[in-house]
Amino acid sequence: MHHHASLTANLPSLSLASLFQAAAGKAWARTRPTRAYHRTSVRAEGVVHSTLRTVHRENDDATEIGGPSTSASPNPAAASPSLHDCRLRVPSSVPHFAVSPLGHQAAPLAADAGTNAVQASPCPAPSHSPRRNFVTPVNVESLSPGDLVSDYDNQPLSSAYESDPPWEEIRDSVPEWLLPRIHLHRHPIPKQFASIPEPSTWEELLANLTLAATAESPPSLGQLQSYHASHRALNSTASFNLLIRMAIRNASFGTVKYLLGHMVREGIPGDLETRTLRVRCMVRTGFWRRAWREELVRERTDGVGMPLPVWLEFFGDVKRGAILSRPVNQGGGRAKAKGMVPLLPPDHSVSAGRVNALLQHPPLVTQTDSEKVPPRVVYAVVRSLVALDRQQAAIALTTSYFQSLPHELDAEWRRGCLSIIHLCLKPGRRRALSEHYAARATLLGFLRMHHSFLPSSTTLFFLLQSLRYSRRCGERAEAVAQSFAKRWGPDIVDDAVRRRIASYWIKQGNIPRAQQVCEVQDWLDEQRVGWRAEKEVIVGDSFKDRARRLRWLDLHRAPRKTKIQRLWRMVRRRLRRAQVRRS
Repeated sequence: MHHHASLTANLPSLSLASLFQAAAGKAWARTRPTRAYHRTSVRAEGVVHSTLRTVHRENDDATEIGGPSTSASPNPAAASPSLHDCRLRVPSSVPHFAVSPLGHQAAPLAADAGTNAVQASPCPAPSHSPRRNFVTPVNVESLSPGDLVSDYDNQPLSSAYESDPPWEEIRDSVPEWLLPRIHLHRHPIPKQFASIPEPSTWEELLANLTLAATAESPPSLGQLQSYHASHRALNSTASFNLLIRMAIRNASFGTVKYLLGHMVREGIPGDLETRTLRVRCMVRTGFWRRAWREELVRERTDGVGMPLPVWLEFFGDVKRGAILSRPVNQGGGRAKAKGMVPLLPPDHSVSAGRVNALLQHPPLVTQTDSEKVPPRVVYAVVRSLVALDRQQAAIALTTSYFQSLPHELDAEWRRGCLSIIHLCLKPGRRRALSEHYAARATLLGFLRMHHSFLPSSTTLFFLLQSLRYSRRCGERAEAVAQSFAKRWGPDIVDDAVRRRIASYWIKQGNIPRAQQVCEVQDWLDEQRVGWRAEKEVIVGDSFKDRARRLRWLDLHRAPRKTKIQRLWRMVRRRLRRAQVRRS
């Protein structure tokens, strides 16, 4: 009740606060427990030594205790008490435990109640008030089982607030903004993953690591590293390469250095993939020049050209926000400031010089690569050209590559070509509607170059990016999405496309239409929860899902569910703010 009184005391209405305070005080006074005070009362005890009456003569009147007395006590034990007896205290609130250690002398002392305790006591009366001692010495061996039961154990509890004020009516009469709010903090439940089976060969160890790394809820990198270290006799180059790929993907570059050093200490030789991963790590941590010099020295030493996978890694750039470094002075040295800044990609001039150096130093191309140029080679070059704002050169290179494609393409090849098309859909610097029409014409021209090219939801998402600065962006984006869905099916509109359309509707000012798009997304999310649970129980992780997660290890930035959910929360927050402004 004090809790309710303290909560209501801060209310701005004095009458309501007074009502709560009076009700709380009344309920507390009626239901408060009886308190037991440790006081020494000789009235309640008939076995207390007479010297106690002498000590407490100032507090308790002797005439009320034993009456007047003029004769001395004939009991020598009463006439010569010990110092311990003079300080004995027996609290009256616990009668069952008031057992004096002088129990054999209790009867003579009770019969001789008319003796004068003041004259018989050899203990000198203290000149000041005695020090209260709240400790009662008890002989546990002399207690009976009944003495261990308290009088308050069998007392019935009082009825709980039968005549209290109507709390529910009072709470309903108080405005909601005056009531105390309770915030529930839900702690996230850690993800559980199945235990990894024990391998017997190095192939089984590699397969177990691959299955664990591509699971829906994979274990952490540290857990996989501990599992790999526990089977040191089965470690191989392929297993180390898989852990290094995961470490680079998670921006754990210190783990990459440790794994490479561990391979050297254990005498495990590296291969072409290990060399490629090492260059990837150095490029993403800002050591591009050092890696390039080392590869040129190795090329001159071995007398063999640079392999194509290693050459492609030099088209990468720094992992944005993953590395913190000290700022560099104008003289080239490190600054003395304690602040750390994130390592950013180089300037356009530096990137352009690197691209020119790579194009002037072609890699070693094998017979298989000469017969079928991998899409990742063209993708790396086009990506660098687009980053340097050389859009026309990127489109020309993509066109010449698509003209040399064979008639039949497998799924992986088609997916690589579609990724190259997505790079060419990046809008230019002009914030005009003409950029959208130019990107749409480029897309349709690329799709007509091969019969197996089909756009995806990602294609539509990048195409709608050019409508951001148009006046009627929401209306135009929905018209483009409807035309694509009518031609290539409704699956081309996914969550990202709906989120961009809803964002454009909010920007245009059509709040009801944006609300409709968000309601459709909410309904799909509810349906998708049940579908995912059913798929996990019946089907589980398919080979296609695991292969896609394995490809994500090589991407510079892979899609994440948490990022998509965060972007949807931002759109809904913007929608709520717009609705509040309208209301």
